[in-house]
Amino acid sequence: MGDAHSGDWLDEATAVANVPTLACMLVQLTGDTEWIHGRFVPSRTRGLEDNDDGGLSSEVQAEVRAAAAVELRKWFAGSPPALPEPPGALVREMMSVSLGEDIPADYIPMIRHELGLVTEAAGKGPAAVPPGFTALIIGAGISGLCAAIQLAKAGIPYTIVERSHELGGVWFENRYPGAACDVPSHLYSFSFAPYRWSRFFAGSREIHAYLSDVADRFAVRDQIRFGLEVIEARWDEGRSMWDADVRRDDGSIETLSASMMVSGVGAFNKPRLPDVPGLDTFEGVSVHTARYPDAGLDLVGKSVVLVGNGASAMQVAPAIADQVAALTVVQRTPQWVAPFPKFGEAISAPLRRLLDEVPLYRRWYRLRLSWAFNDKLYDALTRDPEWNGGGKSINRINDAHRLGLTAYMEEELGEARHLLPKVLPDYPPFGKRMLLDNGWFRTLARPNVTHVAGAVVRATPTGVVTEDGIEHPADVIIWATGFDVVNLLAPMRVRGLGGVELHTEWDGDDARAYLGTVIPGFPNFFCLYGPNTQFGHGGSLISVLERQMHYVMSLLGQMFARGVATVDVRRDVYENYNRAVDDTHAHLVWSAPGVDGYYRNSKGRIVVNNPFRILEVWQRTETASLDDYRLDGQTSAAVPA
Repeated sequence: MGDAHSGDWLDEATAVANVPTLACMLVQLTGDTEWIHGRFVPSRTRGLEDNDDGGLSSEVQAEVRAAAAVELRKWFAGSPPALPEPPGALVREMMSVSLGEDIPADYIPMIRHELGLVTEAAGKGPAAVPPGFTALIIGAGISGLCAAIQLAKAGIPYTIVERSHELGGVWFENRYPGAACDVPSHLYSFSFAPYRWSRFFAGSREIHAYLSDVADRFAVRDQIRFGLEVIEARWDEGRSMWDADVRRDDGSIETLSASMMVSGVGAFNKPRLPDVPGLDTFEGVSVHTARYPDAGLDLVGKSVVLVGNGASAMQVAPAIADQVAALTVVQRTPQWVAPFPKFGEAISAPLRRLLDEVPLYRRWYRLRLSWAFNDKLYDALTRDPEWNGGGKSINRINDAHRLGLTAYMEEELGEARHLLPKVLPDYPPFGKRMLLDNGWFRTLARPNVTHVAGAVVRATPTGVVTEDGIEHPADVIIWATGFDVVNLLAPMRVRGLGGVELHTEWDGDDARAYLGTVIPGFPNFFCLYGPNTQFGHGGSLISVLERQMHYVMSLLGQMFARGVATVDVRRDVYENYNRAVDDTHAHLVWSAPGVDGYYRNSKGRIVVNNPFRILEVWQRTETASLDDYRLDGQTSAAVPA
């Protein structure tokens, strides 16, 4: 570590570090639990804030910070933590005190896992990979990289095919002004691949740089074949292999074969552009946020129409409002928006170094974030049949969110409170994805910004016409109209047993999978970021993908140990799971009357969101069971002992 314990950077880092996190770190370093008792007990963490000072007096904060600097110097000098593996009851108490909430005991195994306190059983190594067993991964975005790294760790040869000429998926493609992630950087990263982030909420270019770094760090890039798009994949029952037809840029077709196939194509990869009459006559620039030019657009002094008010629009508008002459925002449906305390805030160099070089601090910090952005919000999602919220809330907690968020909107709008009826949703909070505010309401209040409630019904050579009949002049139209997320894997065709096409199994857009990962009739096929895997109440997609791959690797390890070549999930297991998905959804906010959005397919079923607590998903994916599968082409539902 060089001068890690001799310079002033530790004093500078602990002076700005998160105090509740420092306290948890101190318990492990010193073995003294006084740091989470008495005068050191922090206030409850509210909303999505970090609660950096813990609500403690300046004197108590200073005591914690000074002690942390002293103990870290000892650690850097070689003194080991007094409690390298604290017992489950203590880590639960530490997390509960740190957040000001009673964390249920059920979470202890997950907490220990996130803190890196779980080790493999002694003498238990991975099963040998059968000779000739290979994997084909479709897509080099986050899902594909996650799969590749875990497969390589197990010694399974793989190839990634990527239709683009660069890795990164949506984080390569989305480069519109203000593009960023609304999940904290240290949570929106692989648990096994930390990074020295520059901002608490990273922009798209930094996330892409991170993914590139991960690909290089784990030697994935050399296994990627760029410029290849999978057109069709077929399961060959005789050979127990997948054959995938891939199309090169020149239109030629090549067929690749593998023992297993992993779909890492994601969901946010098919931009949804409204079919607007007259758009072909528009004389200016028309662009979807996901296809924004690499070199950007010159918007200075231009009239811009921004269509949409979802996550992308809320990032674009504040980023361009001070450049354009006039900005017209066309909003179809109001959105609930939460405060975003650390939006755009840089991480100081000393704090970046602390997060980089002190795993104990980084892991506790990440763990605290995971609670705030995960199951903490779940109780606000459950419909109370006795609650009468007039369609605007579904239970007491949900209504408290509504009142707080409404007050926040009023405050942010300032003198433009006349806009409140237009921007205030009439459906319960969390009915659509909760968005985080980066100056959206203050932008709407600017004198050069016009807010229009409604939809674009046609385009003209010089602008757009909204449903109120008014024409809005435009030099540039930016479509922030989202993606087709319900037609998963389309237009790729996947054919399983008997040549059955996956979208026939799914009846078009009615995608289903066991644990969002496997589908009966499609042996050795694994779908990452599959149906019902996105958490509508928060959470990091990356943690979901890691759990899916954890499950897949558990399954593969048991296959190899038993000498099993193929697995095909039993239909009864698949049906029972999806029945539980639908039954649970029936009691949640997304099924409440008046709530609609991109989560639903054409049949009204929720195919995007996962309805369970993140803890339950963690438990379900911890260990695979071969009893849930037909093995090597078995026709019976039972698995022999």
